[in-house]
Amino acid sequence: MLFYTGSGDELVIPSGVCDRAELELSHMLMQQHHVCRMDGCAWKWVAYGTLVHHGRIVPPESSPRQRAHARGIEFPVTPVTSPANSLEPQTFRHVLDALDKLAADMRAEVRK
Repeated sequence: MLFYTGSGDELVIPSGVCDRAELELSHMLMQQHHVCRMDGCAWKWVAYGTLVHHGRIVPPESSPRQRAHARGIEFPVTPVTSPANSLEPQTFRHVLDALDKLAADMRAEVRK
């Protein structure tokens, strides 16, 4: 089986196990990892994908944020921790300027 992640990566699961065993294992993993978030737990993500693939789970049509809003529940916002938060704005300007120069150089090469 081949699953695609939200980041564009591919996750390959060997198909040497029969469909029934995969479903039983997926149900067991979903129970064992019930407190995990899918975006942070590869086991739960693969189990969920397997259950969706076999039609045992139908993914919701709305996002968790939309469902919370519909119920009048405040959706928790987690702070994003990334190196970009600690960079100075000038760093971004330098990167953008370098990308502009690179794009201009590439356009000039194509015109030749």
